[in-house]
Amino acid sequence: MDKITPHNVEAEQSVLGSVFVEQGVMKTLVDKLDSEDFYTYRHKVIYTAMVELFQADIDIDYTTLSSKLETKGLLNDAGGIDYILGLINSVPSIVNLINYINIVRDKAITRKIMDACRAIIEDGYVNQDALSFVDNSEKTIFDIAKERRTTDFVKIHEVAEQVIEKTENAKNNAGRLTGLDTGFHEINDYTLGLQPSELMIIAARPSIGKSAFALNICTNVAKMKEKPYVAFFSLEMGSDQLVSRMISAESHVNSTAIRTGELTPVQWQQISLAKESLSNLNVLFDDSGTVKVTDLRQKCRKLKQEKKLDLVIIDYLQLLSGSRIENRVQEISEISRTLKEMARELKIPVIALSQLSRKVESRDKKIPMMADLRDSGSIEQDADIILFLYRDDYYNKEESQKPNTLEIIIAKNRSGATTTANIELNYNKACSYFTNRTGEKENPIGDL
Repeated sequence: MDKITPHNVEAEQSVLGSVFVEQGVMKTLVDKLDSEDFYTYRHKVIYTAMVELFQADIDIDYTTLSSKLETKGLLNDAGGIDYILGLINSVPSIVNLINYINIVRDKAITRKIMDACRAIIEDGYVNQDALSFVDNSEKTIFDIAKERRTTDFVKIHEVAEQVIEKTENAKNNAGRLTGLDTGFHEINDYTLGLQPSELMIIAARPSIGKSAFALNICTNVAKMKEKPYVAFFSLEMGSDQLVSRMISAESHVNSTAIRTGELTPVQWQQISLAKESLSNLNVLFDDSGTVKVTDLRQKCRKLKQEKKLDLVIIDYLQLLSGSRIENRVQEISEISRTLKEMARELKIPVIALSQLSRKVESRDKKIPMMADLRDSGSIEQDADIILFLYRDDYYNKEESQKPNTLEIIIAKNRSGATTTANIELNYNKACSYFTNRTGEKENPIGDL
């Protein structure tokens, strides 16, 4: 039995015939359909002529349409006068126009996917890079699928209703959070939690504590009662090193003691309890050295399809690579843009750690600023939130007035305020954990 290319002639006729029933439907059609969405050639010709008349602000009827087609020498290609006159009889009900449009679009998308698959097969014969082949193939199919999910313009009153509803929900929410809980109260106050579709950049100079801070956020989010899934991509450390830090932070046992194994019975009990607690969390590590941002996106898409992804953390951005290798600035721009697009596509928050340039070290005041973001200003542009981390006792070991303190500067917050005074957290470097600071300065728990 011969296979028939997906199409629906009746739906195409109904769409075209509806124009003769009500002129106003052309506004809807030009927003939702292209001539290539029609399978039948004569329908492509007719629709193209209709669009041209519409754009010229000419009313569309049998006479104007026939004249337009005749002028272009395409009247016979369109089926002639009799076919055009018969289109109005193909419209069961103008009320169902959106359904007819959706049928035409769905068939068109199916055909596009079939054509794309044929092109992918041909590419497979000559492509030498399997990873780029997979990513390009996936992107081709995804871009076509996105066409089906386009939305219409919405009126302001509809959006206003949604905003008011969210405001009411926030008011009724005792925790005030609308996103994932970072575990740090003051950060939550500014962000209302980690929000879907947002890209957060956490930037600092090496050894300030950004990896430890990211692991703390990872643990805090994973401990939420909803048991969110957190994917942690480490391009610098192995998963055993990361989990060792998490156990140290959870147990409050000195990380050096854990590495050497020189532990007291009490400490063994503490790390055993920490191990049990952490084992119940939905934290997924990737320390495979995933370098290409396209590989990372592909892995995240797979997790999202399996409903195992609520937050992505990347340590760190400058270790990723893009497709542009001749220009590092352009490459970083591509990487940051890809991460932002991934956050929006998968509707999850993405946290990317970032190194700051050495310019910080050459200033008298070492407090970070936007100009210190390394390799590209596009990071500043693409990020929704930018946090700078600073430790005074790192630069002033003997004279620091703020020992064991991590200062956080919210330098950018697309949906809220930035900090006028730095957020301060207690930092226990030996055990790699942070605690909230409320009221008077608290002393971090001592190393065990």
